[in-house]
This record gives sequence, structure tokens and C-alpha cells, in this order.
Amino acid sequence: MQYFYDTCALLNNSNKIFENNDLFYISSITLKELENIKNSLTKDAETKYKARKLVNLLFSKQNNFKTIMYQKEWDDIIKQYPTLPDNNDSRIIISAKQLSNNSITFVTQDFCCYLFAKSIGLNVQYLLEDIDNYTGYKIVKCTTDEEIADFYSKVYSDNILPIPMHENEYLFIKDSTDKIVDKYYMRDNKLISLKDYPIFNSKMFGETKPRDAYQWAAMDSLQRNTITLLRGAAGTGKSYLAMSYLMSLLDEGKIDRIIIFCNTVATNGAARLGFYPGSKDEKLLDSQIGNFLVSKLGGDKNYVIDKFIDTGKIVLLPMADIRGYDTSGMHAGIYITEAQNMDIELMKLALQRIGNDSVCILDGDDQTQVDLGIYAGNNNGIRRVSQVFRGESIYGEITLPNIYRSKIAAIAQKM
Repeated sequence: MQYFYDTCALLNNSNKIFENNDLFYISSITLKELENIKNSLTKDAETKYKARKLVNLLFSKQNNFKTIMYQKEWDDIIKQYPTLPDNNDSRIIISAKQLSNNSITFVTQDFCCYLFAKSIGLNVQYLLEDIDNYTGYKIVKCTTDEEIADFYSKVYSDNILPIPMHENEYLFIKDSTDKIVDKYYMRDNKLISLKDYPIFNSKMFGETKPRDAYQWAAMDSLQRNTITLLRGAAGTGKSYLAMSYLMSLLDEGKIDRIIIFCNTVATNGAARLGFYPGSKDEKLLDSQIGNFLVSKLGGDKNYVIDKFIDTGKIVLLPMADIRGYDTSGMHAGIYITEAQNMDIELMKLALQRIGNDSVCILDGDDQTQVDLGIYAGNNNGIRRVSQVFRGESIYGEITLPNIYRSKIAAIAQKM
């Protein structure tokens, strides 16, 4: 089967389309539309970035596709179909029609294009929006004693998984009152009960305990896996758990330093301030990373945090300087906070810096806290991390659903 992609399908699914190296077709009208999008004064930044990235990808993968050059006389063919409007969508559809046979499928993410192409007899595939609801855990609800007995019989006697699960994914069992009564994680295709109560101890944070089952799983993943992704809204405890864990490792001598990869993007919708004077660290501490460290470590920024930085226990590394960096031999805890503000290529570059003797924590909220359009949607770095790493033996992920910062913060989430 060979495919003919319209502009929308190609623009929003370029990573997947090129994955299999299969030959596909596009119309020259699509190339013109991409050029117009790149230079548009009205398109948003994310769409323009997608178009630029796609054009570069097409250039590097020229053997993977063929371009059907639209002929002016094909406008007369459009007129033969009363269902087709006189626009570029129809021209792209007619381009596919010129190749139409049983092995060609027209692919679109535009429902109107889907209907128009179908109306003139094309084989059509409609691509639904790629919505990924992976959270790092699944929930099974047992409302009766019989359901509970059946669940435990399958798990312990027959070793049958109640639902498909990824390696290191968690399973929560709820009773009829929605209370979580049991917790498991997947390892080597077996469900293993979570018994040990996780506690982090450090001088800076004292004793950190989980406040719910989701934080329990997050803390377990941090201890168990080399790389953990913590997702969730503001106030769910992502960065608190991450820093608490890293500080406990530092105190116990299990790591020598904490390296924070910083991509200091201004908050979406806020006014940008001017030039910050000072050294690299001073500039970074005057950005949101400084506010973050003060809120987590407490005390006077100029004493507590400076002491960690001066002794090399905390290293702030701006993403602008990350190319060529290598943490091998540093015995470090790598922390990428606000990781929703990274695209796929930047995230890939960051993770490629991490050596075998380091652990890595990422946190972020790719649902509501992305601050630049170029980091949004399918181009988001942590979204792609989740898709690529889930199921790997070294990887864990948890989305924290409950906000603990304050009642105000919890209500504000509804805005």
C-alpha cells in the first residue's frame, strides 16, 4: 500500500510518516502551501515552526517521496465533480486522483477533505488527532468481593495480567468507594506488589513521605529507575519530590553533584524583562530557575544557593551551552525542570549528554504550562520522551493528579 498525504496530515505527522522509510506521494500544491506557511504574517509560531521543520525533513529525505506536479488543465477535472470546491484542497485531491489505483490511499487529517476525496472514489484514510493519555499507571476498580477474588486469583494463581501494561508501569486497585487499596508495578511481565513505604531523608528537606498513592509510585520510580518523568499541574509536588530525592542522594554520597539543565523561557503571556547583568549563574538565578531553587531550598538565595553552587554541589547549565557537554564520570543527578519548554530536538540533545553513571529526572506539564508555540503539540519534548522511553527497563513515568500547594492553587486549576 502506498500513501498520498495532504498538507495537514504531512504537517502534523511528519515524524511518524518518515519512520518506516516507505515511499509516499505529495502534491506540488503542498510544497507551495508549506512555503506560504513559513512566511505567513498571520500563522502562529508553532505552525510556522512545523512547516520549517517539515521542509528541512523533506530536503533530507528526498528519496522517500515523490512530488506530483499539479497541471493547470486539472482545474477542468475539478469542475467535473460538483462536490469539489475550487480551492487548493481540491487540487491536492485531484493530484492524488491522477495516481488513483487500488494501491494508493489518500491520507488527510481534515474531515472535509476526507469527505471530498471519498466522494470522487478515492481510497481514504482519516488520521485522528494523536491524543496520548499515558500516565504511567492504570487503575482497576473492583466493586464486589467476587471481582476482588477474581483479580487476585488471576495475578497470584494464574499469573494473568488484568490489562496490558508497560514495563515499570504501575497498577492501582480501587474498591467500590474509589479508595486505592493495593499498588503494583510491572517488571519482567509480572505484577509485583508495592510494599515498602518510600521515604527520602535529607538535611534540606528533612523527611519526605508520599501524600497519596500517586506520589508513592513517583517516589518508588525515582528510587527504582535511572530516568523518571514526573508530569502534572502546578502544585502537585513534581519538583518537590525531585529535589528532595536528589538532595537525599547527595547527602548519602550516592551522587557527587546535581546538574540542572536550564531552558529559561519567559512565562507565556508575561512581559519580557530586559538584559540581566552579571555572570552566567547570576543571570540564571535572576530567572525562574532562581525562584524555583529559593522556593524549594528556602533561605537567602545569596547564601544557601550560592553555597551549593560555590562548592560545586549544584551546577546550573543553560541549554544554550549544552552541545558537547558530557556527564560521564561526574556521578551526577541530572534534573531537567520545566521540561515542557523543550522541543523534540532540544530534548534529544539534552538526554544525549547523560552518562552511564548518572540518574535523570524530568518534570513538567505539557498540557497547560507550555510557554512557546514551538514547544507545543506533537513537537513537545517530554511528550516524545514518554512515547519513546515507555516500556524501557530503565524508565518510569508518573502523572501526579492531586494539587497540594493550596486551596487557591487547586481552584485556580479550573480556570
